[in-house]
Amino acid sequence: MDSQIVFSFKDLLLFVLWGFLIGVFAYLILILRRVLKVMKQVNTIVDDNRSEIDQTLKVVPSLTQNIEAITAEVSHDMNAYRGTVENIAETTEAVSGVINEKKSAVSSISSVVNTMALIVAFFNKFFGHEDEAKSEETEAVQKTATKESDGE
Repeated sequence: MDSQIVFSFKDLLLFVLWGFLIGVFAYLILILRRVLKVMKQVNTIVDDNRSEIDQTLKVVPSLTQNIEAITAEVSHDMNAYRGTVENIAETTEAVSGVINEKKSAVSSISSVVNTMALIVAFFNKFFGHEDEAKSEETEAVQKTATKESDGE
C-alpha cells in the first residue's frame, strides 16, 4: 500500500489564508476584550464622580453667560477706544515727521555755524593774533567733533 498525500499550491495558499484569518479574529477578540475593560473602568469612574459631574454641568451655563458678558464688554471698549488709538498713531506719525524735519534743519544750521567758526579761526590765525586764533580754532574743531558725535 502506497499512499501518497499530495498538496497543491492552491491547498497551501488556502491553509495560509485560513491561518491568517484565525489570527486576525483572535486579535480582534483581544482588542474587544480590552475595550470592554476600559469601558467598565470609565463607567466606574463616572459612577464614583456622578455628583461632581452634575455639579459642574450646573455651573457651565453661568460660566458661559459670564464669558459672553466679558467678551461683549471688551468688544465695546475696543470699539470705543479704536478711534483714540488711531488718532494717537496719526499724531505720533506727524510728530516724528516734524522732528525729523527740524532735526535736519538744526543739523544744517549747526554745520553752517561750525563752518563760520572755522573760517573765523583761520582768518584770525593768518591775519590776527596767533594766541587767540589757536584757541578759537581749537574750540571750533572741538565743537564740530562734539556735534558730529552727538548727531551720529
